[in-house]
Amino acid sequence: MNYKFVVNPTAARGKCAREAKHVEELCRIKNLDYDMTFTEKPGHAIEIARAATKDFKSVIAVGGDGTVHETVNGLMGGQSVFGLIPIGSGNDFARALHIPQKISDALDTILTGKSIKIDIGKAEDRYFPNGLGVGFDAWVVETGKKVTKLRGNAIYLYSVLKTIYNYEPPVMRLKYNDVVSEEKIFMLTAGNGISLGGGFKLTPDAKMDDGLLDLNIISDLTKVQIYQNLLSVYSGSHTKMPQVTTARTTQLSIDSEQGFAVHLDGELMSLNMKSLNISIIPKALDVIVP
Repeated sequence: MNYKFVVNPTAARGKCAREAKHVEELCRIKNLDYDMTFTEKPGHAIEIARAATKDFKSVIAVGGDGTVHETVNGLMGGQSVFGLIPIGSGNDFARALHIPQKISDALDTILTGKSIKIDIGKAEDRYFPNGLGVGFDAWVVETGKKVTKLRGNAIYLYSVLKTIYNYEPPVMRLKYNDVVSEEKIFMLTAGNGISLGGGFKLTPDAKMDDGLLDLNIISDLTKVQIYQNLLSVYSGSHTKMPQVTTARTTQLSIDSEQGFAVHLDGELMSLNMKSLNISIIPKALDVIVP
């Protein structure tokens, strides 16, 4: 078959389960040669995508950034082209590649768009197509998992404000390029895409095909400084702050005796990681874009 749709029914607080019916209706109208499978548990999209690479020309994630993350992890090393119908809370990966948010337009992109090769980040044995966050950002992800009444960017903003009161930045030892540093780190982002958390432009100049990860390293901040500069992250102007270091690299290692939290594409990896090796794999995935 030509198209495998991997649907996460819990994406966008359950909206994706309803919208999947619209996707299937459009597929029938267009007389596509397709199959659709709904995920049933965390990690299921990885299994579905990995199996689909044997039989399908294109594997399409239907969901948010978490669905993208799992589907891409399943596709690595296979021959299938990756496509996306973004129905999530953040949709940062789709935003970086200008994939339409409207379902019919996203499907048209899959059918008539072009295939490009993008880089994929790697953290130990897991892959991340959009971005990795260490420290405060990862604790925000953990807090956001417990939020049930908000939608979209409001989830992230609420989680940021709630996390501020309890977060204590750990001392981290960083190695990248010719730099070796050791200090308290509020948060660190390794971006392949430009934003995380539904539009927070933590690495605003990142490119998905340059063979490099964009680093955004924020030193220890006071609560007042966090409040003063929170909105600047939406525009990416926070990079001008004296507490922010930016760089581009192919490899980064992080060590901390205290341990640190880390997420990949908004999916929590650990709340107490002691050591992490991060790298970029150039031109590792074929993706359909407008």
